[in-house]
Amino acid sequence: MGTHTLAPGTLLGRYELLLPIAQGGMATVWAARQRGSRGFQKTVAIKTILPNLSDDPSFEQMFLDEAAIASRIHHPNVAEILDLGEQDEVLYLVMEWVDGESLSTLSKHARKNGTDIPLRIGLKIITQACAGLHAAHELRDDSDQLLELVHRDVSPQNILVSSSGVVKIVDFGVAKALGRSGETSAGQLKGKVPFMSPEQAKGAALDRRTDVFALGIILYRLATGTHPFLDDNDIKTMRNIIARPPMPPRVKNPKLSNELERIILKALQKDPARRYQTAAELGSEVEFAMMQDGGRVTDEEVATFVRATLGERDRKRSAAIRDAATKMDESGRASLPLVTPPDSVSEMMLTKTATPPTVLADGAVTAAVPAPGGFGVPLPAEPGNATPPTSDAPPRDTRPPAPSFSSSTLAALAAPPATTRPGARSRAGKGLAIGLAIACGVGLGVLAVAKMGKPTAGAPDVAPARAPATTEPATPRPTEDGAPGPSDGKTPVPTSEAKGTDLSVDDLPDKASTTSVPSTGGGRAQRSKATPTATPTTEAKAQPTAAPEVKAPPPPPTSKANVPAVQDPGF
Repeated sequence: MGTHTLAPGTLLGRYELLLPIAQGGMATVWAARQRGSRGFQKTVAIKTILPNLSDDPSFEQMFLDEAAIASRIHHPNVAEILDLGEQDEVLYLVMEWVDGESLSTLSKHARKNGTDIPLRIGLKIITQACAGLHAAHELRDDSDQLLELVHRDVSPQNILVSSSGVVKIVDFGVAKALGRSGETSAGQLKGKVPFMSPEQAKGAALDRRTDVFALGIILYRLATGTHPFLDDNDIKTMRNIIARPPMPPRVKNPKLSNELERIILKALQKDPARRYQTAAELGSEVEFAMMQDGGRVTDEEVATFVRATLGERDRKRSAAIRDAATKMDESGRASLPLVTPPDSVSEMMLTKTATPPTVLADGAVTAAVPAPGGFGVPLPAEPGNATPPTSDAPPRDTRPPAPSFSSSTLAALAAPPATTRPGARSRAGKGLAIGLAIACGVGLGVLAVAKMGKPTAGAPDVAPARAPATTEPATPRPTEDGAPGPSDGKTPVPTSEAKGTDLSVDDLPDKASTTSVPSTGGGRAQRSKATPTATPTTEAKAQPTAAPEVKAPPPPPTSKANVPAVQDPGF
């Protein structure tokens, strides 16, 4: 990725470009966002080299020099350098975000409003700029030696005035310092011509007094509204800077005090030895003149003027930055995969398993009851010879009921082993095994009965078949036409130890099959709670003719068995 591909939304390291806010001769400045953990966000300014200069090694070196020099300056009136990075051959410089505009922009908008920057506000801006430049001039290396730093590009474009009234010096890209690798070559000028010093225009040696001369030009412009040396072109302007003395400020603005005129003319001396030797000295003199002209000016007064002049512009820029950040947040959320949380902890932590089906003696397949400790759900299966239900039949729950055990069987299972003779222990074990075998047979028979198919629509009504109730498995007795024999409904309920699960008439097969189902030995029809007669089947409700009434057998002499609930041991 080259610099020409940079656009809003581009990520440079941990920084996200929002929108460009300024462009100079060497670089573009972007409003960007630094993102961190736990929702941390911070607006920063990022400078990138212009595409047409990205392949020039000299500009790249200037970029690196600015980062190395300016990052060492820590002063309220100097924009702080936060980071330097490179990604995909793109060098970028991260600076603190200054919510404001340059002095040149502030002056232009003031003139559009039919006024100019008030002199007292201008003097306050100059004093803060002097303080920031003096901090840069006094920069020292690790050995406490002065770096002899010179900004060389002090101009209204590089003096930012924030909406809080604080001034920031920016852009040390062409700064000169001791031991700096990017020194000026012969015949090469760096900086803006209208704000050069005489020695800078001539290509002579430079020191901090060059920046003092540039501040003098800006002060002259704020006091009189005109530039002291500006001409038709840069060549004439440079000649004026080198040779022509400036016109006294009071000629342009008679309201100026003699003290302020003296300060301005001293700052613009051609000979560096006759100027103010430091920016701090110039700032002190300007502040003294400001006090004589009406008292100290606060940062809040500067902020009030900035907001009144640039309020609408600042609001639009702030809104544009917020909108850019919001759009990027929305696009980021849209690209995230949708993750559906589990319904419960058990769904997330437990593994669902299915119990394999059980094959009955007649070839029908049904799902076995899950064993204790399993998390599977019984999977119903259709019998092999059953007719599939028609679409007009209402759906109903076909899951088989859990097998039941008699109270005596449960008591035998739950009772602790008694201390008996070896022969008695053997007989008790055999009885328990027989009881369990009978219970398993009863359960399988119930499952087979429950899984028999239903008749199709329009089939002739026939009486439900019942096998003769005996204590031993009954032998199928088909009639000559293949249908099971009729039932008189008075078959006595066997008194076997293992009782079958109670079934309603809905659970009984309505259609004869070629093979009789073995008797469960304990099946009886349930009575409806609302009427003493048996509840008709759902299929019978849909047919024009009612199903034949089934007479219920008398209750068994023993007590009703309790159906044990299958519970997971983990709950």
